[in-house]
Amino acid sequence: GNKHPDTLSSINNMASLSVSRGKLTEAEPLYTEALEARRELLGNRHPETLESINNMAIFLKAQGKLEEAEPLYREALEGRRELLGNQHPSTLRSILNF
Repeated sequence: GNKHPDTLSSINNMASLSVSRGKLTEAEPLYTEALEARRELLGNRHPETLESINNMAIFLKAQGKLEEAEPLYREALEGRRELLGNQHPSTLRSILNF
């Protein structure tokens, strides 16, 4: 179904592919859909939700929307530190992305 975790992963992957192809207008609604559904279905501190938060931050930063990206970067980093610890590769990627 539309809210199944595997479907949400596919939506997130399609957004990333759209960015790689330079189709930013296609990517943003897909990133938004994946993020909102993951927040609703999995909660704010689930690793897949944190991935979507981080992806949206990267996307916004690439568009020069730094004021919108910063709180998402912070949320992803804080969540990953809390859930995974400071030395986990996902946490370290969040630090590098910030």
